[in-house]
Amino acid sequence: MYNEALGDQPNLPGDTVIIETVLFDCWGTLVQAPNLMRRGASTEIFHTILETHGFDIDYSALRDAYILVTRKQNQEARSDWRELDHVERLALTLRSIGFNHPDFNEIVREVWTEYLKEWPKQSTLYDDTTLLLKALRGKYKLGLVTNYPDGPTARKVFRKFRFEEVFDSLVISGEVGYRKPSWIIFERALTELGSNPKDALMVGDTFIADVLGPKKMGMKSILIDADGSEVENHHVADVVVRSIGEVGDALKQLC
Repeated sequence: MYNEALGDQPNLPGDTVIIETVLFDCWGTLVQAPNLMRRGASTEIFHTILETHGFDIDYSALRDAYILVTRKQNQEARSDWRELDHVERLALTLRSIGFNHPDFNEIVREVWTEYLKEWPKQSTLYDDTTLLLKALRGKYKLGLVTNYPDGPTARKVFRKFRFEEVFDSLVISGEVGYRKPSWIIFERALTELGSNPKDALMVGDTFIADVLGPKKMGMKSILIDADGSEVENHHVADVVVRSIGEVGDALKQLC
């Protein structure tokens, strides 16, 4: 669809859209981790870990401070979408509520490390993910582009699902230093795949990261809007679906 602000061009009647490359988001698109991705989950887990280590911290104070620190960090990084320092975020949160300890930095690192261990444990594939990827493998160049702050943890999840055997490129914001919608992270994937933006398509569940970013580069996009919360943005995506299982038909619709 044509969107003047994005600078893309409308598909005219009779135009043939050629898609050679399909990029996927990870969590919320191919992979789910409901207990980790729900609002407030991280602070709950941090609080539990701290309690396990014998620290009595008021949860409400921790949650409220984390929200403020996160908001400020996001605002500062939005100019270029550089990756966020989540260890610093946790440290600033604890400092702001008066948590002090001789081994402060070590404790922060340990809490963050224990939190990261939950992602390979709790991440599972959506029911239709394997079937879709098998259907697309060999027909398209396949890449995965995810916003995740820790490369080693993300790659543990990839190994769990044997993504190295499916995708020709696996790009993680924590390794690149920039997050979607920055052009830098998409450029990394397209370069690794030897692909041009005009022949590529991004599939994801986050409007700004997975639709606006790719469209500004000249890519096509499929937005997964499972709960209908992105209705006002549907006109920007090329196709909108409700689940990963509908992506195969959406690709046929585009081509």
